[in-house]
Amino acid sequence: MNNFSEMFSFSSNLWFNNRRVSNNGYASLYLQVVIAGKHDEFPLNLKWPVEFVDRDSSTLLPRFLGDPDVVDYNLVIQIERSKHFEIQRNYRVRNENLDIKRFARENIVFNDRECFTKYMDVEAKRRLTRREIDRKTYQNANATRKLIERYDKTALFKNINLKWMKGFKTFMITTPFEEGKLYKPGTIWARIKETKTYLQLATQEPLIYVNAEAVNFPNPKPPVQTTFLNSEEIRRLMILHRNGVLTDMQNRVLAGFLFTCFSSLRISDLYRVNAKWQLNDGCLDFVPKKNAKKQKLIHIPLMPMAHKFIHKITGEYFDLPSEQEFNRTLKEIAPLANINKRLTSHVGRHTFGYLYMTSVGNQKGLQEVLGHSKGETTERYAHLDDEYQRAAVKKIQDRFSDLL
Repeated sequence: MNNFSEMFSFSSNLWFNNRRVSNNGYASLYLQVVIAGKHDEFPLNLKWPVEFVDRDSSTLLPRFLGDPDVVDYNLVIQIERSKHFEIQRNYRVRNENLDIKRFARENIVFNDRECFTKYMDVEAKRRLTRREIDRKTYQNANATRKLIERYDKTALFKNINLKWMKGFKTFMITTPFEEGKLYKPGTIWARIKETKTYLQLATQEPLIYVNAEAVNFPNPKPPVQTTFLNSEEIRRLMILHRNGVLTDMQNRVLAGFLFTCFSSLRISDLYRVNAKWQLNDGCLDFVPKKNAKKQKLIHIPLMPMAHKFIHKITGEYFDLPSEQEFNRTLKEIAPLANINKRLTSHVGRHTFGYLYMTSVGNQKGLQEVLGHSKGETTERYAHLDDEYQRAAVKKIQDRFSDLL
């Protein structure tokens, strides 16, 4: 019985810091919440002369006859205290333990319990601060939130159901994000996934109602479209790089790109690769930026061909512009080599996978080189091998083309 009483021991009262009273007698006002003997103070963003603060009744007294502010200020205090007691009451009704840390969290979320995008904003910032997510993941969540606001300005939790989720997906499929440009299936899948993540997180908040059908909205991952360069296309890029017809910027970007084609490096690691990574046996030994938290060491044999594109042999190997400028420069280079594919920084790594499978054909070996934790991720390159085999078989048919 004592434990039960202690669990719901709660108070919220007007408070100010006696040591922080200004020269004119004013002090900042707080509500001090005490739960099971532990307390925290929550600012009201109000100031009042301490001699006119009745802490016993948690009210303010008029500073003079007809004081115009005292009624409004007391109303603010009453509303905030009511909010505190509603939080406590919800936990008590559910027979759930409420401590001071959890209360502080609920106090932040309380005003956002009806609006999903406001909740997303608060929760994403909290997760970033606690390093539960990295900056990139936070930016993705922010992009999803802004897209939801385009679709539904209010985005109230009570309205987010199966029909709402279907409508949001249709909105992304049919609404251009720029003139003439629609969202790709992979982007739509990622935005739905992010939305479901924050709906799922909201289900853990006792004061927020979340529709179960929205949380469980089907979101199958779309087939991965893997763009890669074949041997002839790579050859044309190598000749272009060797001929000295490119600008300095184009030449540096192309060298970095070709290095990824022959080394399998992600673009994030291309910006980091340096002489310290290279071992005496010619291999690269490093922890990929993508797996930095797992501290998973990757060991990549570096073929002599890749050495031809290293810009500097000491320090960092390449002097590259921003990734955005890197991709823009690749688009400039592609037509110069008569390549009609959309060149991006990721194409280099995919090209290595294609070259490996068409030359070696060992999917397990490719998985180890690429550092994939799951074999399913590497399977896309097995399908590239199928394309190579079909092309090889077609060459047999071509010998008899005159009879077709």
